[in-house]
Amino acid sequence: MNDLDPQEIRALISKYGQPKHLQFSADFLDFECDLVKRSAKKGRYHDITCFIRMDGEFVVIQKHDYAESGIFRAPSGGAHPGESIEEAAVREMYEETGMHVKLRRFVLDVHLDVICNDTAITWRSLVFLADAISGNMKEIDTYEIYSVRLMSKEELLSTVDELMENSGWGGFKYRAFLTREFFKALDNED
Repeated sequence: MNDLDPQEIRALISKYGQPKHLQFSADFLDFECDLVKRSAKKGRYHDITCFIRMDGEFVVIQKHDYAESGIFRAPSGGAHPGESIEEAAVREMYEETGMHVKLRRFVLDVHLDVICNDTAITWRSLVFLADAISGNMKEIDTYEIYSVRLMSKEELLSTVDELMENSGWGGFKYRAFLTREFFKALDNED
């Protein structure tokens, strides 16, 4: 897991604040493991997740794999080789939501052990609070994104959390954990 430059992480901390460091482990289903392994083969062992504030709620996405499930989550993506974390965050958020964002706070730095039948893969999520500053909320990358909408903190921590926890997907258990910990960290700082 050496695809993130420690110097760049220190610069992000200097600019956006010290994140809470957390650890999580989840058993992933075979198809989920295949997705993580494909990213790993390309040398990517991370994601940048942004909780984007807009009109008192948060911009969330739904992918085709779980369309119509009622599950929505914060958008995320990875940095391309040579692309900074900040550049990647802005690009990915636009591609997934149609919104131009400004990063506000580095909230979480989470190390995840993705447990697969034949191996364990260490993954890292850098989680930011961001504000929507312009754009039209819509799917730009329609190959990857099925739907974009606004949801309240309460919806994400109740209905969506329950759907994720009951899905049987390790990735959703992880996303539910990230969401709970994100709001807990925000509440502790406010």
